[in-house]
Amino acid sequence: MKKIKSYFLFDVQLRNGAFLLVLIIIILQLIYYYFDFSTVDSENKNEKLVKELEKKLDSLKTLKISKTNIKIFPFNPNYITDTKAYELGMSVEEIDRLHQFRKGNQFVNSKEEFQKVTGISDSLLALISPYFKFPNWVIKKNSI
Repeated sequence: MKKIKSYFLFDVQLRNGAFLLVLIIIILQLIYYYFDFSTVDSENKNEKLVKELEKKLDSLKTLKISKTNIKIFPFNPNYITDTKAYELGMSVEEIDRLHQFRKGNQFVNSKEEFQKVTGISDSLLALISPYFKFPNWVIKKNSI
C-alpha cells in the first residue's frame, strides 16, 4: 500500500502544474462547448446556394438557346399575329398600334412605314426587316 501511496504524493511544483493543466483543460472545454467552430455548415449552405444558382443559369442558357433556334420565315408584316410579333420581340403596344392601323383598311407598304406605324426601335427593325415579304406590286411601286 505504501508503494501505491507514493505515486500520489506530489511536491508543490507538481501540484501547481497539475492544477494549471486541469484548469487549462476545463477552459478549453468551455470554449469548445460555447463557441461554434464548425465550417461545414456554412460550406454546405454555400454549396447549396451555388448549386441553385447553377441550375438557374443552366435554365436561362437553355431558354436563350431555345429562343435563338426559332426559325424565322419571310412574312407579310400586315398580317402579323400576336404570337409572331411577340416571338420577334415586339411589345404589346407596338402590336396594338399595327392592329389599329389595319382596322382602318390601311396597309404597310415598306419597312419605314412599318416603323412609323408601330414605333419600333431601329435595332429591332434592322433585325426583322430582312424577313418582310411584301406583294410584288408593292415592291414594283416602291422601286419606281
